[in-house]
Amino acid sequence: MGRRAVGVYAALVLIFTGMICRVYALSMGGALASAANTQSAFVLDVDNTRGVIYDCNLKPLVGTEVRKLAAVQPSPEAFTALAEAGEQVPAGASQTKPYLLPVEEEVYAKGVEMIDAVERYGDEQLAPHIVGYLNPEKTNGAAGIEMAYDDLLKQYDGSLKLRYTLDAAGHTLTLNPPEVLRDNYKSEGGVALTLDADFQRIAQRAMKGVEKGAAVVMDVATGDIKASVSVPAYDANDLAASLQDPDSPFVNRAFSQYNVGSTFKLVVAAAALESGVSRYERYTCEGYADVGGHIFYCHWRNGHGNIDLKKAIEISCNPFFIHLGLETGGKNIVSMAREIGFTRAAQFTDDIRTQSGTLPSDAELESDAAVANLSFGQGSLTATPIQIAQMVSTTANGGFAVTPRLVEGFTDDGKTYYEHTAAYAPSRVFSKRTSDILRETLVNNVEVGSGVKAKPTVAGVGAGGKTASAQTGIYLEPGVEESEVVHAWFAGYFPADTPKYAVVVLVEDGKSGEDTAAPIFRKIADGILVTELQRQGN
Repeated sequence: MGRRAVGVYAALVLIFTGMICRVYALSMGGALASAANTQSAFVLDVDNTRGVIYDCNLKPLVGTEVRKLAAVQPSPEAFTALAEAGEQVPAGASQTKPYLLPVEEEVYAKGVEMIDAVERYGDEQLAPHIVGYLNPEKTNGAAGIEMAYDDLLKQYDGSLKLRYTLDAAGHTLTLNPPEVLRDNYKSEGGVALTLDADFQRIAQRAMKGVEKGAAVVMDVATGDIKASVSVPAYDANDLAASLQDPDSPFVNRAFSQYNVGSTFKLVVAAAALESGVSRYERYTCEGYADVGGHIFYCHWRNGHGNIDLKKAIEISCNPFFIHLGLETGGKNIVSMAREIGFTRAAQFTDDIRTQSGTLPSDAELESDAAVANLSFGQGSLTATPIQIAQMVSTTANGGFAVTPRLVEGFTDDGKTYYEHTAAYAPSRVFSKRTSDILRETLVNNVEVGSGVKAKPTVAGVGAGGKTASAQTGIYLEPGVEESEVVHAWFAGYFPADTPKYAVVVLVEDGKSGEDTAAPIFRKIADGILVTELQRQGN
């Protein structure tokens, strides 16, 4: 073979070899592509979060608890591990694709991923009537702050997902752990309230055992609501059960109007002192008061004898206050009540407001009997626990009316505020002299009067306050006087020397403010005092 022929032959061999390699490469690429196309992904939605609702110290009021979830890739090994842990594989669970299973304990096995998901509402949910709840789909706020600030809280929506790789048959590749996909999960932005989480917990626990009622803690200087309790409370994780409860757990009793009884005597006393009645005014209680033929009995039918304002508060003498009210005038009393905040609903957001309460009309006050009723807190007078807390705050802070505030501000990071809501400037409604006189009588009442069971047990700390047993005119058994619904109240403040907090306790049909409501006040005051001492120590 000639040199030329050899060269041609070699060239043909090279060309042929290159073609074979190219065909092989193309076939392998197609095979790899085909294999890739037989695999797909499955994304498991694990958890969703939204903006946080905080207290005034930026402590979360929601999302403070977790629930354990097992993300299970179906396999004999995973099922065995679950069975050994006492967990039941739910009927209808996929045999090919991963699913979520709530578990009590950690489960360790190949194909099982353990996740601590956020439980938005806990077993001891703080301030449920304020916080509110979500719709059944968990996509929108349906009540409370959740609804009022729904748009803002949605800005911080987040999600947690797991991405699994599937083979051609749709089974997960158990050797491959899932890819964790976090999108703004557990964002810390949200809205902060004036509530103090520690105070709220103290007040809620103090109210345990009360079937129906409310408790409010208010900063006497600012009107900021530090705690607001309504019982019974609903379970935000099981709203359907609460719908069947005859005690109406969805009603926020702290924002609802009630007969207030003798707590209103503070307003009557303030109006009397401001209109010029002497603090040493005396009256002889004979056990009843006759007002134009209408007989109003004292709780002490034998009469209290000749007493002054201080003693009248101490023993809660109705005839004394009827005398004081008639001397002061019904219109002056109503005017003072309005300036303090009675009949004015507190509007916290577009969707959250209290009831307004009621006062007798000018036409009603033409009757001395109506003025007499008003003078010891009866008749067509109603108010909310929030309004009674305003009354106590005004008494304790030197005579300045305060406007209740519930929303503190907003945060992007859960550490600092980017905006605070406007604070309301207190307005003077009566003199410091009047405030001092009332405070003296209220402290005396807790020391030696009907409020002794409210006295804090923390050494060196006193309190001032007033009991009430408010008749409602509602009888559980028609015609049976003993069956009348009588609400128990205690309205007070502490510390006695330097008032800081007003605390109002209402127990529906609790009968006796002295025996039922006053001890709850003491529990709340003690708890807050100890908490503040601990904070100072830190």
